[in-house]
Amino acid sequence: MTIWVDPANKNLIEALTDVYVMKFPEVKFKFVYEPENIILQNLINSKATAAFINKPLSDQQTKYIYQQTTIEPRSTLLAYDAVIFIAGKESSIESVSIDDLKNSLLANDNRFVFDDGNSGNFNTVTNILKIEIQQGQKVRALENSQQVIEFVTQSTGTVGIIGMNVISEKDNPEVKEILSKIKVLPIKDSANVLREPTVENILEFNYPFFKGVYFIVSEPGFGIGSGFSRFAGSQQGQLIVGREGLQPNFLYDRQVKINNNPL
Repeated sequence: MTIWVDPANKNLIEALTDVYVMKFPEVKFKFVYEPENIILQNLINSKATAAFINKPLSDQQTKYIYQQTTIEPRSTLLAYDAVIFIAGKESSIESVSIDDLKNSLLANDNRFVFDDGNSGNFNTVTNILKIEIQQGQKVRALENSQQVIEFVTQSTGTVGIIGMNVISEKDNPEVKEILSKIKVLPIKDSANVLREPTVENILEFNYPFFKGVYFIVSEPGFGIGSGFSRFAGSQQGQLIVGREGLQPNFLYDRQVKINNNPL
């Protein structure tokens, strides 16, 4: 199965599929990394039949695909991620206010730089701010999160916008290297309260720029996509989500039996 993935979700999809392939070694996955808007267009045109992005198909998009293929695509929410704002360690910037972010993007003053102008992170920010970037209006964006990380370490007056999943697995040596060069900025909300992008704040919807992670599959019957979707939503799959430093969508009760008899 070929899965189209927004690069911000790369770590999570690879962690989930690595374990799935260990359980079912006859299954093979191929990933195509493209920005979210391009993936959505490919889903609508039936070029893509499986995707890992940060928004579900709308009812209108789902109906259109069904009319063209007689297959009804399914959008499954598996996790909650977040858009985070980063600066270089040497930067004097310590936080980002929602009003300042909104005004800056509308004024196009180039202080904020996205990982991609068509990414799920860009869509999340503009949707939450309720702003529309007019056609022809420029937004500073690079090709991926790694370029954004390198850029903010060299340009101390700028703030990078990437996905939390890029740095959420704190035990990963590559993540440790990234965190040695950047700092994650809290968001100052309308009440002037600083909100950190922590799993707890995402769970309680206190951090404003949270986003869902959806697996979308369009296939007849119960195929690889359906099997993977069921696994990713199972207790084992959701434990992997938690291990990646994200908030699982499905919370499973943990039952503990205590034996009070003396040994």
